[in-house]
Amino acid sequence: MKLYNIKSALLVFTDLSMTMTSCLKDKAYNDGEIQSVHGGGSVKPIEIKLTAGNSSNFAITPSLPYLTKDTTLDLIPVNLATSSPASEDISVTLEQDNSLIDDYNSNPDNITKYAIPSASMFSVANNAVVVIPKGSNTGYLQMTLKTANFADTTWALGYKIKSVDKSGYTISGNLSTGIVAFAVTNKYEGLYHATGYFQHPTVPRAIDMDDYLSTASFKSVSKTLGDLTGTKIILTINALTNKVTVSPGANTSGTTASVKDMAGDATYNNTYDPATHTFWLKYGYPQPGATRIITEKVTLK
Repeated sequence: MKLYNIKSALLVFTDLSMTMTSCLKDKAYNDGEIQSVHGGGSVKPIEIKLTAGNSSNFAITPSLPYLTKDTTLDLIPVNLATSSPASEDISVTLEQDNSLIDDYNSNPDNITKYAIPSASMFSVANNAVVVIPKGSNTGYLQMTLKTANFADTTWALGYKIKSVDKSGYTISGNLSTGIVAFAVTNKYEGLYHATGYFQHPTVPRAIDMDDYLSTASFKSVSKTLGDLTGTKIILTINALTNKVTVSPGANTSGTTASVKDMAGDATYNNTYDPATHTFWLKYGYPQPGATRIITEKVTLK
């Protein structure tokens, strides 16, 4: 069995429009249930800690390799949110909660929708009991699966903290649940070189840059919007026609809310050429009547 340790690599892709942030209630705050580290000496919150800077608690793993043998992942980190490590082993029981995925998928602001794997597709270690060992602050729920069985769509699992075996610990008020989404690396992922032009009303410029296109689903990749580093679009490829659909990705600056592909160019016609591993793209924003238009040739290096 090969162990893929992803506990330090869980990423937050804001293409998912993080709308799950909970309200921070004054009582919960005063009770020490919602801080990362509580200032008081007596309160010891236990939390699911998937995201560092917010309480959305939605994370996407880096795309997983396509493997037909069992692979074990450190899927869900469970954290003792105190400045000092645990003075004893703490057993925290988690419970799968599919309603978290259903709620996420039903929110119209969330563009990507996720499938929930059946129980036969994976297993979790120790009956979903996570041990935070003495001398540490974090333990992990481990999941074992064959990633080849997950290559046809994008998946997510939701978990909640059910109980803690020791007294003196408090289950977090707003970090008691979390969702991890994952996809298997598709054939489009890789390092590309993009050349083209960014038509802009005040700062028009040429594009000439390397760009790593990462798996967003089994048929789509995440790509930089023009040269706006940190802001992403999603390219979805029709495997039968090689047509490419452009849609909003990680929305870090507000610019991608209405980005879409644009028709009418004989060369930059939103297609993928599998022979040369090249995307020919034309897209723009805001829509309708885009004032910022990007034309790009994006070729695998």
